[in-house]
Amino acid sequence: MTNAQKKFDDLKLRLTENNFPLVGAVDYESIAPLYSEHGERYRSWIDRSFHGDMAYLQRGLERRLDPKLVFPELQSAVVVARPYAVQQVGDTSLRYARYLNGEDYHERMKSDLEDVFRGSDFKYKICVDTSAVLERTWAALAGLGWIGKNTLLINPQYGSYLFLGVVFTDQKFEQKFEPKKDFCGNCERCLKVCPTQAIVAPHDLDARKCISYLTLEKRGSWDQEYDTKGFLAGCDLCQEICPYNTKPVRYNTETGTTSYLMFDEEKLLAETETEYRQRVKGTALTRVKFADFKRNLKAALKRP
Repeated sequence: MTNAQKKFDDLKLRLTENNFPLVGAVDYESIAPLYSEHGERYRSWIDRSFHGDMAYLQRGLERRLDPKLVFPELQSAVVVARPYAVQQVGDTSLRYARYLNGEDYHERMKSDLEDVFRGSDFKYKICVDTSAVLERTWAALAGLGWIGKNTLLINPQYGSYLFLGVVFTDQKFEQKFEPKKDFCGNCERCLKVCPTQAIVAPHDLDARKCISYLTLEKRGSWDQEYDTKGFLAGCDLCQEICPYNTKPVRYNTETGTTSYLMFDEEKLLAETETEYRQRVKGTALTRVKFADFKRNLKAALKRP
Protein backbone atom coordinates (compact mmCIF):
# COMPACT_ATOMS: atom_id res chain seq x y z
CA MET A 1 0.00 0.00 0.00
CA THR A 2 1.37 3.40 -0.98
CA ASN A 3 1.42 6.40 1.33
CA ALA A 4 -1.31 8.02 -0.77
CA GLN A 5 -3.56 4.96 -0.44
CA LYS A 6 -2.94 4.76 3.30
CA LYS A 7 -3.77 8.43 3.64
CA PHE A 8 -7.11 7.84 1.93
CA ASP A 9 -7.87 4.82 4.13
CA ASP A 10 -7.31 6.98 7.20
CA LEU A 11 -9.47 9.72 5.72
CA LYS A 12 -12.22 7.24 4.83
CA LEU A 13 -12.26 5.91 8.38
CA ARG A 14 -12.68 9.40 9.82
CA LEU A 15 -15.44 10.22 7.33
CA THR A 16 -17.28 7.00 8.15
CA GLU A 17 -17.03 7.79 11.84
CA ASN A 18 -18.45 11.24 11.08
CA ASN A 19 -21.70 9.86 9.66
CA PHE A 20 -20.74 9.34 6.02
CA PRO A 21 -21.27 5.61 5.35
CA LEU A 22 -20.46 5.91 1.64
CA VAL A 23 -17.02 7.25 0.77
CA GLY A 24 -15.05 7.05 -2.44
CA ALA A 25 -12.22 8.84 -4.22
CA VAL A 26 -11.01 9.13 -7.75
CA ASP A 27 -7.96 10.78 -9.28
CA TYR A 28 -9.11 13.26 -11.92
CA GLU A 29 -6.41 12.31 -14.41
CA SER A 30 -7.61 8.70 -14.49
CA ILE A 31 -11.23 9.54 -15.34
CA ALA A 32 -10.90 12.81 -17.31
CA PRO A 33 -12.17 11.32 -20.63
CA LEU A 34 -15.21 9.77 -18.91
CA TYR A 35 -15.85 13.01 -17.06
CA SER A 36 -15.82 14.85 -20.40
CA GLU A 37 -18.50 12.48 -21.72
CA HIS A 38 -20.73 13.32 -18.76
CA GLY A 39 -20.00 16.98 -19.33
CA GLU A 40 -21.04 16.86 -22.97
CA ARG A 41 -24.33 15.21 -22.02
CA TYR A 42 -24.84 18.01 -19.54
CA ARG A 43 -24.07 20.61 -22.24
CA SER A 44 -26.67 18.98 -24.50
CA TRP A 45 -29.18 19.11 -21.65
CA ILE A 46 -28.56 22.85 -21.26
CA ASP A 47 -28.70 23.42 -25.03
CA ARG A 48 -32.19 21.90 -25.09
CA SER A 49 -33.25 24.35 -22.35
CA PHE A 50 -34.24 21.46 -20.09
CA HIS A 51 -32.92 23.49 -17.13
CA GLY A 52 -35.82 25.91 -17.47
CA ASP A 53 -35.41 29.14 -15.52
CA MET A 54 -32.44 27.84 -13.50
CA ALA A 55 -30.08 30.35 -15.12
CA TYR A 56 -27.37 29.58 -12.58
CA LEU A 57 -26.93 26.17 -14.21
CA GLN A 58 -26.15 27.79 -17.55
CA ARG A 59 -23.90 30.40 -15.94
CA GLY A 60 -21.89 27.63 -14.31
CA LEU A 61 -21.70 25.49 -17.46
CA GLU A 62 -17.99 25.94 -18.18
CA ARG A 63 -17.04 25.38 -14.53
CA ARG A 64 -19.04 22.17 -14.47
CA LEU A 65 -17.37 21.00 -17.66
CA ASP A 66 -13.90 21.92 -16.39
CA PRO A 67 -13.64 21.34 -12.62
CA LYS A 68 -10.20 22.97 -12.58
CA LEU A 69 -12.00 26.28 -13.05
CA VAL A 70 -13.58 25.59 -9.65
CA PHE A 71 -10.38 24.30 -8.02
CA PRO A 72 -7.26 24.91 -10.13
CA GLU A 73 -5.10 22.56 -8.02
CA LEU A 74 -7.45 19.62 -8.60
CA GLN A 75 -5.80 16.20 -8.48
CA SER A 76 -8.58 14.11 -6.95
CA ALA A 77 -12.11 14.22 -5.63
CA VAL A 78 -13.26 12.61 -2.40
CA VAL A 79 -16.98 11.92 -2.63
CA VAL A 80 -19.34 11.13 0.24
CA ALA A 81 -23.00 10.22 0.54
CA ARG A 82 -25.22 10.41 3.60
CA PRO A 83 -28.61 8.66 3.60
CA TYR A 84 -31.64 10.52 4.85
CA ALA A 85 -34.86 9.18 6.31
CA VAL A 86 -37.05 7.15 3.97
CA GLN A 87 -40.31 7.76 5.83
CA GLN A 88 -42.94 9.69 3.89
CA VAL A 89 -43.39 13.29 5.06
CA GLY A 90 -47.12 13.99 5.11
CA ASP A 91 -50.05 12.04 3.73
CA THR A 92 -51.67 11.71 0.33
CA SER A 93 -53.24 15.17 0.47
CA LEU A 94 -50.30 17.35 1.53
CA ARG A 95 -46.71 16.18 1.32
CA TYR A 96 -43.11 17.38 1.22
CA ALA A 97 -40.03 15.79 -0.30
CA ARG A 98 -38.29 13.70 2.36
CA TYR A 99 -35.04 15.66 2.29
CA LEU A 100 -36.86 18.73 3.63
CA ASN A 101 -37.52 17.02 6.95
CA GLY A 102 -34.84 18.37 9.27
CA GLU A 103 -32.19 21.06 9.29
CA ASP A 104 -30.68 22.39 6.08
CA TYR A 105 -28.36 19.62 4.90
CA HIS A 106 -26.07 22.04 3.05
CA GLU A 107 -24.68 23.62 6.18
CA ARG A 108 -24.66 20.46 8.28
CA MET A 109 -22.72 18.44 5.72
CA LYS A 110 -20.26 21.25 5.05
CA SER A 111 -19.60 21.52 8.76
CA ASP A 112 -19.16 17.76 9.19
CA LEU A 113 -16.79 17.57 6.22
CA GLU A 114 -14.81 20.53 7.49
CA ASP A 115 -14.40 18.75 10.83
CA VAL A 116 -12.67 15.90 9.01
CA PHE A 117 -10.57 17.83 6.49
CA ARG A 118 -9.53 20.70 8.77
CA GLY A 119 -5.81 20.46 9.46
CA SER A 120 -5.08 18.26 6.43
CA ASP A 121 -1.64 18.52 4.88
CA PHE A 122 -3.19 19.23 1.47
CA LYS A 123 -5.42 21.90 -0.06
CA TYR A 124 -9.12 21.16 -0.49
CA LYS A 125 -12.45 22.67 -1.44
CA ILE A 126 -15.75 21.39 -0.03
CA CYS A 127 -18.78 21.42 -2.33
CA VAL A 128 -22.27 20.49 -1.12
CA ASP A 129 -24.82 21.31 -3.81
CA THR A 130 -23.91 25.00 -3.92
CA SER A 131 -20.84 25.08 -6.22
CA ALA A 132 -20.76 24.56 -9.99
CA VAL A 133 -20.05 20.84 -9.65
CA LEU A 134 -21.57 17.71 -11.26
CA GLU A 135 -22.08 15.90 -7.97
CA ARG A 136 -23.81 12.82 -9.36
CA THR A 137 -21.10 12.39 -11.99
CA TRP A 138 -18.36 12.52 -9.36
CA ALA A 139 -20.27 10.12 -7.12
CA ALA A 140 -20.73 7.61 -9.96
CA LEU A 141 -17.09 7.86 -11.03
CA ALA A 142 -16.00 7.37 -7.41
CA GLY A 143 -17.98 4.13 -7.25
CA LEU A 144 -20.76 5.22 -4.88
CA GLY A 145 -23.51 4.10 -7.24
CA TRP A 146 -24.87 4.54 -10.75
CA ILE A 147 -27.00 7.30 -12.24
CA GLY A 148 -30.44 5.76 -12.69
CA LYS A 149 -33.09 6.30 -15.32
CA ASN A 150 -34.64 8.92 -13.04
CA THR A 151 -31.26 10.78 -13.27
CA LEU A 152 -30.55 10.27 -9.54
CA LEU A 153 -27.60 8.46 -8.03
CA ILE A 154 -28.62 4.99 -6.85
CA ASN A 155 -26.60 2.91 -4.43
CA PRO A 156 -27.48 -0.82 -4.40
CA GLN A 157 -27.62 -0.94 -0.58
CA TYR A 158 -28.91 2.53 0.36
CA GLY A 159 -31.07 3.43 -2.64
CA SER A 160 -31.29 7.04 -3.82
CA TYR A 161 -32.33 8.96 -0.71
CA LEU A 162 -28.82 10.38 -0.41
CA PHE A 163 -27.16 13.71 0.26
CA LEU A 164 -23.95 14.07 -1.76
CA GLY A 165 -20.77 15.96 -0.98
CA VAL A 166 -17.66 16.45 -3.14
CA VAL A 167 -14.28 17.54 -1.82
CA PHE A 168 -11.69 18.57 -4.40
CA THR A 169 -8.09 18.12 -3.26
CA ASP A 170 -4.58 18.72 -4.60
CA GLN A 171 -3.63 15.21 -3.46
CA LYS A 172 -3.69 12.02 -5.53
CA PHE A 173 -5.07 9.07 -3.57
CA GLU A 174 -4.33 6.37 -6.17
CA GLN A 175 -7.68 4.66 -5.81
CA LYS A 176 -8.64 2.02 -8.36
CA PHE A 177 -11.39 3.16 -10.71
CA GLU A 178 -14.29 0.81 -9.94
CA PRO A 179 -17.64 2.23 -11.11
CA LYS A 180 -20.81 0.44 -10.00
CA LYS A 181 -22.74 -1.51 -12.61
CA ASP A 182 -26.04 0.03 -13.74
CA PHE A 183 -28.69 -2.32 -12.34
CA CYS A 184 -31.75 -0.45 -13.66
CA GLY A 185 -32.05 -3.09 -16.37
CA ASN A 186 -35.37 -3.02 -18.22
CA CYS A 187 -37.20 -1.31 -15.36
CA GLU A 188 -38.96 1.92 -16.30
CA ARG A 189 -41.20 2.41 -13.28
CA CYS A 190 -39.85 5.90 -12.65
CA LEU A 191 -40.74 7.02 -16.18
CA LYS A 192 -44.27 5.67 -15.89
CA VAL A 193 -45.06 7.07 -12.43
CA CYS A 194 -44.17 10.69 -13.23
CA PRO A 195 -47.52 12.52 -13.58
CA THR A 196 -46.02 15.30 -15.73
CA GLN A 197 -43.90 13.01 -17.97
CA ALA A 198 -40.81 14.96 -16.95
CA ILE A 199 -38.56 11.93 -17.54
CA VAL A 200 -38.78 12.11 -21.32
CA ALA A 201 -36.48 9.10 -21.83
CA PRO A 202 -34.27 6.93 -19.61
CA HIS A 203 -31.63 9.14 -17.97
CA ASP A 204 -33.17 12.27 -19.53
CA LEU A 205 -35.18 14.75 -17.44
CA ASP A 206 -36.95 17.84 -18.72
CA ALA A 207 -36.81 19.85 -15.50
CA ARG A 208 -39.40 22.29 -16.80
CA LYS A 209 -42.06 19.61 -16.25
CA CYS A 210 -40.66 18.20 -12.99
CA ILE A 211 -42.74 18.75 -9.86
CA SER A 212 -39.57 19.43 -7.86
CA TYR A 213 -38.61 22.19 -10.29
CA LEU A 214 -42.13 23.61 -10.42
CA THR A 215 -42.49 23.77 -6.63
CA LEU A 216 -38.91 24.64 -5.63
CA GLU A 217 -37.23 26.51 -8.47
CA LYS A 218 -39.90 28.03 -10.69
CA ARG A 219 -40.80 31.60 -9.73
CA GLY A 220 -44.18 33.18 -10.42
CA SER A 221 -47.06 31.53 -12.20
CA TRP A 222 -46.84 28.30 -14.16
CA ASP A 223 -47.62 28.30 -17.88
CA GLN A 224 -50.27 25.61 -17.26
CA GLU A 225 -51.92 23.77 -14.41
CA TYR A 226 -50.10 20.69 -13.11
CA ASP A 227 -51.22 17.84 -10.90
CA THR A 228 -48.53 18.01 -8.21
CA LYS A 229 -49.96 15.00 -6.37
CA GLY A 230 -50.23 16.93 -3.10
CA PHE A 231 -46.55 17.95 -2.94
CA LEU A 232 -46.06 21.41 -1.46
CA ALA A 233 -42.31 21.39 -2.06
CA GLY A 234 -40.25 18.88 -3.99
CA CYS A 235 -41.37 15.45 -5.16
CA ASP A 236 -40.33 11.86 -4.36
CA LEU A 237 -42.53 9.90 -6.78
CA CYS A 238 -39.76 8.61 -9.04
CA GLN A 239 -37.82 7.54 -5.95
CA GLU A 240 -40.74 5.93 -4.14
CA ILE A 241 -41.37 3.61 -7.08
CA CYS A 242 -37.72 2.57 -7.43
CA PRO A 243 -37.10 -1.04 -6.31
CA TYR A 244 -33.85 0.02 -4.64
CA ASN A 245 -35.81 2.28 -2.29
CA THR A 246 -38.36 -0.29 -1.16
CA LYS A 247 -36.03 -2.01 1.30
CA PRO A 248 -32.82 0.01 1.58
CA VAL A 249 -30.25 -0.76 4.23
CA ARG A 250 -31.41 0.98 7.39
CA TYR A 251 -29.09 3.70 8.53
CA ASN A 252 -29.17 5.71 11.72
CA THR A 253 -30.40 8.88 10.03
CA GLU A 254 -31.42 11.91 12.00
CA THR A 255 -35.08 12.39 11.15
CA GLY A 256 -35.06 15.93 12.48
CA THR A 257 -38.36 17.61 13.15
CA THR A 258 -41.41 18.28 11.04
CA SER A 259 -42.46 21.21 13.23
CA TYR A 260 -41.81 23.72 10.45
CA LEU A 261 -43.45 21.51 7.80
CA MET A 262 -47.04 22.50 8.43
CA PHE A 263 -49.88 20.28 7.17
CA ASP A 264 -53.04 22.00 8.44
CA GLU A 265 -54.83 23.31 5.35
CA GLU A 266 -56.60 26.23 6.96
CA LYS A 267 -53.55 27.38 8.90
CA LEU A 268 -51.47 27.21 5.74
CA LEU A 269 -54.03 29.22 3.78
CA ALA A 270 -54.18 31.85 6.52
CA GLU A 271 -50.41 32.06 7.11
CA THR A 272 -48.83 35.47 6.52
CA GLU A 273 -45.50 36.09 4.84
CA THR A 274 -43.89 37.06 8.14
CA GLU A 275 -45.14 33.86 9.78
CA TYR A 276 -43.93 31.78 6.85
CA ARG A 277 -40.44 33.27 6.89
CA GLN A 278 -40.14 32.72 10.61
CA ARG A 279 -41.34 29.12 10.30
CA VAL A 280 -38.86 28.06 7.62
CA LYS A 281 -35.87 30.10 8.79
CA GLY A 282 -32.69 28.03 8.82
CA THR A 283 -34.18 25.17 6.78
CA ALA A 284 -33.92 24.08 3.16
CA LEU A 285 -37.49 25.27 2.65
CA THR A 286 -36.22 28.85 2.51
CA ARG A 287 -35.55 28.02 -1.14
CA VAL A 288 -39.27 28.52 -1.73
CA LYS A 289 -40.50 32.12 -1.68
CA PHE A 290 -43.72 32.86 0.19
CA ALA A 291 -45.76 33.70 -2.92
CA ASP A 292 -44.59 30.53 -4.64
CA PHE A 293 -45.41 28.42 -1.59
CA LYS A 294 -48.96 29.80 -1.69
CA ARG A 295 -49.11 28.89 -5.38
CA ASN A 296 -47.95 25.36 -4.55
CA LEU A 297 -50.53 25.10 -1.76
CA LYS A 298 -53.42 26.07 -4.00
CA ALA A 299 -52.25 23.58 -6.64
CA ALA A 300 -51.96 20.79 -4.07
CA LEU A 301 -55.43 21.58 -2.72
CA LYS A 302 -56.77 22.08 -6.27
CA ARG A 303 -58.07 25.50 -5.37
CA PRO A 304 -58.24 28.47 -7.78
